[in-house]
Amino acid sequence: MHLTVSLMVQSIRFPFFPLSHLSACLYRPSVQPSRGDVNRSKCILMNKSRGLTMVELLVVIAIVAILARLAAPSFKQTIQSVAMASAVNTFMADMRYARSESIRRNGGVVMCRSINAETNATCAVSGDAGDWETGWIVFHNLNNGSNRSTNEPLLRVQGPITSVNTIAESGSSDTIFRFTATGRLSLSSSTSIQFGSNPKFASDARRIVCVNLGGRARIALDSAGKANGDASCATDQ
Repeated sequence: MHLTVSLMVQSIRFPFFPLSHLSACLYRPSVQPSRGDVNRSKCILMNKSRGLTMVELLVVIAIVAILARLAAPSFKQTIQSVAMASAVNTFMADMRYARSESIRRNGGVVMCRSINAETNATCAVSGDAGDWETGWIVFHNLNNGSNRSTNEPLLRVQGPITSVNTIAESGSSDTIFRFTATGRLSLSSSTSIQFGSNPKFASDARRIVCVNLGGRARIALDSAGKANGDASCATDQ
């Protein structure tokens, strides 16, 4: 067994090092070749090369720290981009679902903001704190009331969105999106919803979702065709 291991090591790492000297270096460090032996320096070097020096270790740590510092801003932007995309896509998907369900059920489907979506599941009322980031519900409004009754089917529930600091609708109050049998909204005008605000999201990381009277939602683009907080919903009016 000893010979097999020695031969394997010799063939892989020390092809020009005598087996007898290699065995002495590996298993009997105190036994060294004679002073005149050309392999003496190889044996001494192999015995001394047992790891990193403190200077080498500090250099490696310094390089890793510099690279991490350079990568941090990009990593933060990536996290924000993923969080923003998830929130916007969730909202727009629920808008599309509410519209399609209203067409299928011959009207009466409502999507509204809620502060207790996962518990009592009712629409937020004037004076309730927060904006759409508190969550929302989609339900079938059978009695055409101003809020959901306990007997009305709850179609979807979205709890609080914690990854985006604000999801604020333009204007002073939250719109209740009531879809008709044709998929249109019972609103007097189109509206917009801004996702993200300072200080968490810079302007280029924000998104504006435009909701038109046809019941469709889209992400607003600026004059350069980019989605950001400076975009306008003018083309949806």
